[in-house]
Amino acid sequence: MMAPTDTLEGKNKHVKSPTEVHARVLDDIFGNVKSIYVDTLSHAYQNNSLSEGMRGEYNTLGNLGSPRINRIFMEREQSNNFIFIDPFDQFFVSTEKFRHYDTKSPYMNVSYNLCGSKTTGYDNLKVIYSQNIGKKVNFGASYAYMYGQGYYNSQNTGFMNASAWGSYRGDKYDLHFYYQHNFMKMAENGGITDENYITHPENQSMNYGTADIPTFLNSTWNRQEHHIGYLNHHYNIGFERAEGDSTNRVIVFVPVMRIFHTFKLSALTRNYRSYAHPTNYYSNTYLHNDTINDFTKNFAIRNNVGISLCEGFQKWAAFGLNAYAGYEHRNYSLPDTIVTAGYEGNEGRINTRRYTEYDFVIGGQLIRTMGSLIHYNVDTELVLVSNNKDNVGQFFVKGHGEINIPFLKDTLQIAANAYIKNLKPSFYFRHFHSTYAWWDQDTSTEWRQRIQAVINFPKTGTTITGGIENIKNYTYFANNGTTIDQTVTNNAVALQHQGGIQVYSITLDQNFAFGPFHLDNNFTFQSTSNAEVLPLPKISTYHNLYLTFKIAKVLKTEVGADVKYFTEYYAPDYSPIIGQFTTQNPNKLVKIGNHPLISAYANFELKRLRFYIQYYHANSGTARAFWGPGYPMNPAGVHFGLSWNFYD
Repeated sequence: MMAPTDTLEGKNKHVKSPTEVHARVLDDIFGNVKSIYVDTLSHAYQNNSLSEGMRGEYNTLGNLGSPRINRIFMEREQSNNFIFIDPFDQFFVSTEKFRHYDTKSPYMNVSYNLCGSKTTGYDNLKVIYSQNIGKKVNFGASYAYMYGQGYYNSQNTGFMNASAWGSYRGDKYDLHFYYQHNFMKMAENGGITDENYITHPENQSMNYGTADIPTFLNSTWNRQEHHIGYLNHHYNIGFERAEGDSTNRVIVFVPVMRIFHTFKLSALTRNYRSYAHPTNYYSNTYLHNDTINDFTKNFAIRNNVGISLCEGFQKWAAFGLNAYAGYEHRNYSLPDTIVTAGYEGNEGRINTRRYTEYDFVIGGQLIRTMGSLIHYNVDTELVLVSNNKDNVGQFFVKGHGEINIPFLKDTLQIAANAYIKNLKPSFYFRHFHSTYAWWDQDTSTEWRQRIQAVINFPKTGTTITGGIENIKNYTYFANNGTTIDQTVTNNAVALQHQGGIQVYSITLDQNFAFGPFHLDNNFTFQSTSNAEVLPLPKISTYHNLYLTFKIAKVLKTEVGADVKYFTEYYAPDYSPIIGQFTTQNPNKLVKIGNHPLISAYANFELKRLRFYIQYYHANSGTARAFWGPGYPMNPAGVHFGLSWNFYD
């Protein structure tokens, strides 16, 4: 699938999709289909390629596609088993975000975004094609290419995705499948050596361009390659009945029971390679080679087989019931100095240790999607058998419910989300081997409980979201480097906080319209009970002031400026050796934030074409403009992009 595009889907969810194409996604386990909005509007399109997100809600390394972490804790995605995917969610497409299509005619979309020069800017190309054969069969393919040279030394990114998919949707049999291949290469610079190059350039002996500012690392890369295949299909058992009146009578098939099967295969690799040993950058060295060539591999297969009692086949069947049994097998490879008997290998002349995990699980779902008043779903899963005794008994229960109330000629929606999770931390929190970071440790089960309420009223442009989460045995990465020769070093380690942590959050989305003038506002306040282990900014905001009008009655135009802002805090650091965000080194604490990032833009829409021009970070150079310790925001520059839909 093409690289994901950040969108303001919440704002646009009431906008009808174009009649020529419809999109849907499937959940990972049951294959339940959910129709989603096809993003064809020009509104806010100018922010779709920014690594900090549509509202600037991510901390990032700055360059296109580079690792990022959401500052809004309640919006963070659940971690993958292969955790190295997590920071690249601007590029990586998960199963539940992978789009399938139905089209009335062949559909193609070409999108291209660029900024800067050949030595500093980026190019972001996305092409998608989809076509139906009759009403039941659809197939498609996509290609995405992200290349960011980067404004700072050793910062370039180069990502490629190629995907193909197909579906068959009949009365008795449904099938969806996809395959995606990702190749990702990113240079690592470890951040700039001194923030004074940004904060106090007047004190430097010479004028430094961004590419001339010294960085800690060079000749160092992180690479990933992914092969992912997914299949969901089900067979419906039911009956036929007549519907409609005497003049418009049709025979329809009504499913009563469904037998389903889901299969997913993943072959994932990560490689950290460096041709330069940095002096006093890392605290420890565990593997001694002229060239650093750390690797890890993960091969995983999951099979689920289940049965469903379908919703709505009779008036009394007000909800659906799903139940399944599943088996997941996972293999991991890491470099090692000691090889387990029978598992000798050679990965660039480095010994290999392999680990195997498997779980047998059962799960179920209670779901209601029909009707206009009340919708809900409750999902659960339990590990019954595992080769790791500590995994037995893991479970989660999560649910969503909403009620839609007619109010003032519109709909007031009140929703609730909640979950309880008792899960073992990912394999890589327990085992990690590399040249500069190494651990093998046991971890306790992590407990999480969350409850969240959402009130949405489109008539006034208001959405209020409030929630609380309690975490016990929170697992995280930390930088606990020491001081060598008066230089603070870096060391990545996985830690587990034995006590409890509470996070409180409330978000207000309030949009105003006065004729052609619009003001969109997003305000989040959050509080963490342990800022050393789980640092969060108190306040994050986004404001967008714009004017809408038409030129020559056909060219839809949106002209405005937006501002992204968050308060100062000890933001997460980034560790190149593990490719993850960590808490900061207590010997070298740095606050970032309290810098509004202001950009001006103009968006245009002409029939099937939308395009924009943006002057990004117009107030660059006025303050401490950083996304993370050692990682500055990009300087001011002109961005341009277009997206063209073809329906024939």
